[in-house]
Amino acid sequence: MRGGDGELGAARRHAPWAADPAGDEETELKLLCRDPADLDLVAAMPLLAQAAARRTRQLVSTYYDTPDYRLLRQGYTLRVRDDVGRYIVTVKAKRGPGLTRFEREERHSSAQLDRQQLKRLLPVALLDALEGEPLLPVFVSRIEREEVTLDFAGASIEVAMDRGRVIAGARAEPFVELELELKRGPVAALYALALELSADVALVPSARTKSDRGFALALGSAGLPEPGASVAPSLRRDMTSDEAMLAILTAALAQAVDHLPRVGDAGDPEGVHQLRVALRRIRVALWLAQQVGPPEKARALSAEAAWLANELSDAREWDVLATETMPAVADRGLEGEGFRELAARIEPLRLAAHARAGAAMASSRAGRFLLDLGLWASRHGWRDGATDGRGPTDRPVARLAKKALVASHRKVLRRGRNFDRLDAEGRHRLRIALKTLRYASDMFLPMVQAGRRAERHVDRLRQLQDDLGRQNDARRSPELLGRLADAELSPAANRALGVLLGQEAFGRVEAEAALRRDWAAFRRRFAVGRKQGKRRR
Repeated sequence: MRGGDGELGAARRHAPWAADPAGDEETELKLLCRDPADLDLVAAMPLLAQAAARRTRQLVSTYYDTPDYRLLRQGYTLRVRDDVGRYIVTVKAKRGPGLTRFEREERHSSAQLDRQQLKRLLPVALLDALEGEPLLPVFVSRIEREEVTLDFAGASIEVAMDRGRVIAGARAEPFVELELELKRGPVAALYALALELSADVALVPSARTKSDRGFALALGSAGLPEPGASVAPSLRRDMTSDEAMLAILTAALAQAVDHLPRVGDAGDPEGVHQLRVALRRIRVALWLAQQVGPPEKARALSAEAAWLANELSDAREWDVLATETMPAVADRGLEGEGFRELAARIEPLRLAAHARAGAAMASSRAGRFLLDLGLWASRHGWRDGATDGRGPTDRPVARLAKKALVASHRKVLRRGRNFDRLDAEGRHRLRIALKTLRYASDMFLPMVQAGRRAERHVDRLRQLQDDLGRQNDARRSPELLGRLADAELSPAANRALGVLLGQEAFGRVEAEAALRRDWAAFRRRFAVGRKQGKRRR
């Protein structure tokens, strides 16, 4: 069951508290440690080691669901936690892209579930769906938790340092992580504390919960909903630019963190692709920030996002070659023993590229970039401290929308000037500008242009972006295949290599014709800031 694009995936990402919204909110930042020794280093930091409010707990939690995982399907988790003879029943549900989860909990007299108690914890609609269904234990987590409560940056924060295992039947997975829970104060304090704790160790933000780990063990990775595709947030016309900026960055950051764990798993190329999309959305948001506020910090963050995306590029290119280009050749009936040998030679290079990407995503630099971005966004850094309500970001978002669309469209036209004479680097720069316009259009075009005209604009933009992407893939394939030049290939594999290179050369010719046609259509289409039908060279 691949739930990322279906009902299960959507429910898990945005679980409603049904018609009864009165759940308690839990605002929490989760951080993964690469090594248990790193958690020891964090625990020994004076900031934590000298804290007065400190305790250690042994926690055993049993997670329940119906035989057909009805709670999971609706986006809820249900557990009974044994805190050394003190039992607590908890229901949790994630809402939206931020750090907030809804939870309800009650003390209980035993480790056994009480269906009557669930009537006070679950929404009525969900209770009706569970009627008559048994709730069975699915997995257990066993945790040694060291807790410290700090007053930090105007906030009260509970730091939980967890070492434990999730157990489902005969399968188990160890984990080491930190949870920073905001008890009182601004969300920015969570990011500020995380940055301080990560000064000497790699701490990477994570959206993966203990229940995610447990269900993955119980169901296998194919049974879990994947994070959804990176999409633009829904913006309202009555938003200010400040509110829109926060919504855009919060959504893009959450999507990046969601897809981060998928990188390094060479069996999941979509994770690399979706993380690259999320990083591009982050860079577009940071470009927007430079239009309304001081540019220095936004530029620095954008440079880090570009570094992270570049660390993914090799894995993405090998994925395209192995999972798209090679199968396309096979579909033409050209596959044979030589192609199978070629695919076998490509796979170790692809796996190595994924391993490098995974190491980069787990690095201190990646973790600190994401935390720094979260801190800057939660402080509304684009405002430059302005609080009088009369700055550029206090204006209606429609102004920013039109400004962004006009500026990004002009950049595309400027980079596409003399299109027929653009070299590979020039077309690459055009493709990057098109991505910026595409993502800006996804977010803003409905605010300034309505109906079918807006849809046609986006369709043409998407088509042109796809054309340039295919041409870039065809250009990169020979460069990647060139790395096999020194390999001892059989005559059949060498012939297959020649056929593949020939097919890619033919593909570039085909792509060029479509590209020129779609570029001409793009120049003629309606665009914000220019009347329909006016032509540009």
